[in-house]
Amino acid sequence: MFELTGKYEKISRQSLKIISQIAYDVSGIILSEKKEDLIFSRLNKRLRENKLSSFEEYCIFIQSNPDERLQMIASLTTNVTAFYRERHHFQYLSKLIKNKFIDRIKDGEELRIWSAACSSGEEAYSAAMTVSDVLIPLAVAKIKILGTDIDNGMLGRSREGVYSIEEKNSIPLEIFNKFCIEKENQFTFKKDILEKLRFKSLNLIAEWPFESKFHAIFCRNVAIYFDKMTREKLWLRLAQRLHVGGELYIGHSERISNPDMLSLRPFGLNSYKKVK
Repeated sequence: MFELTGKYEKISRQSLKIISQIAYDVSGIILSEKKEDLIFSRLNKRLRENKLSSFEEYCIFIQSNPDERLQMIASLTTNVTAFYRERHHFQYLSKLIKNKFIDRIKDGEELRIWSAACSSGEEAYSAAMTVSDVLIPLAVAKIKILGTDIDNGMLGRSREGVYSIEEKNSIPLEIFNKFCIEKENQFTFKKDILEKLRFKSLNLIAEWPFESKFHAIFCRNVAIYFDKMTREKLWLRLAQRLHVGGELYIGHSERISNPDMLSLRPFGLNSYKKVK
């Protein structure tokens, strides 16, 4: 009889191969054999929740269940984020608006920013507060922040927009007082911030259901999961979605090996400007 306590045998080579191949096919994530312990520990919960007694059964299950494949990807990736994480990127964003795009925004151009792997939303809300603070004098400024992620559970948290009060400490106090509302042991955002954000499900290696260009794109700590070919394709596609003069912000351990070929110029820390 299956026990919900979930004591499973070691994952077989064949099961590891199937799981790794599906992860790559669905999301571009590379799972080497060195990740066996991580795969085993992260997917134990998925076996329990689906009342499966072995990884062999789970492999059969994910091959015919698209929703579970996405749940598997979510379990295998690490959602580490925080408000104003890598604060220099938000400083760059503030300068970008002030120095490059302010006149176009005054003339009615909609400011568009994309948080391309938004996780539970902190990055997207940080971007929204950053640009809102810069554009406070322009009451009619049009601002749209898009947050996308492959993990629907994380997107649900993003859309809810409610965070524990402990996370308040990551937000500059002046910014918090302008744009946030405390509710007992939690906080949320004022209406004008919430109205600027849209959160959508998106697999970065699949087709993108929009053709918009953006003034700034955050795509941080995603490409570390990909092989070289998938990374380079992603950088190219992101560069093509930037306005000339716009900026791409990537993770602290990520690099773009051929920025000139993408019409990008590196500057600052882990940041690139679209130059033509």
